[in-house]
Amino acid sequence: MIYHDGKQPFWNKLIVLLLQTSFTMSYYIVVNILLLVITFNGNSDGALNKRIVNGTTTADGQFPYQVSLTLNGQHLCGGSILNTRWILTSPYCFIVLITFKAVVGTNALNANGDIYQVESYIKHPLFNPNTKDYAAGLLNTTTPIVYSNKVQPIALTPLLPIDGTVAVVAGWGPNDPSSEIPINTLTSLKTTVINYTNCQNRLLSKNFTLTSTHICTFVEQAGICSYDYGGAVSVCNLQFGIALIPNCGTGFPDIHTKISSVYSWILYII
Repeated sequence: MIYHDGKQPFWNKLIVLLLQTSFTMSYYIVVNILLLVITFNGNSDGALNKRIVNGTTTADGQFPYQVSLTLNGQHLCGGSILNTRWILTSPYCFIVLITFKAVVGTNALNANGDIYQVESYIKHPLFNPNTKDYAAGLLNTTTPIVYSNKVQPIALTPLLPIDGTVAVVAGWGPNDPSSEIPINTLTSLKTTVINYTNCQNRLLSKNFTLTSTHICTFVEQAGICSYDYGGAVSVCNLQFGIALIPNCGTGFPDIHTKISSVYSWILYII
């Protein structure tokens, strides 16, 4: 499938990666993954760019908790280091464990970051792919993550920032709208927390209903996009959200999972 602008949609590339990973993967698994990705990426006009729109290039080691989740060496999602064995991300990023790896300690995808094999993953037991409630997932690495000045955990907070608070999110989505691959260098975006009513009003044309597990951020002509799923949304290096539904700089809010809604579960697991 190619759109009128010549772009290939994200899920096409994802299915190619899956088939390259395992030719024995059942048709049922591939189709269900495809449905998840389409549901998660779907928007009214079909085409969806994959970028942190109008982001800023980060300094090396600026986000030491940042994780690149890769399949066959290609970046798919973001995540955050919680401790030496656990990584927090979006459940939509769970695809297949074979060749599924976590890269830490670098803000450049082509640099020699520390690579860890993913041993297991778990989704929040109340995760609902339809309402996108409790959209949180944890990855367990086969060997302990070694800390350094470029590899550090991020602290979680169950406290919610007030309306108007400036938050930060980082990712490898391309800044160039014409590009279909992640950029090499990690970029970050300063965005603003908006309240429930403001966010819901801005989403009226999207026919999406927020729940108590969601929190929104918004900034004009900027936002996160597909390859930024699962990344930490933070204030003062305290993670209060998990990047969930991006707006790609289209004038709609970015929606995230509240850490407060999944906090007790995370502490129980890790």
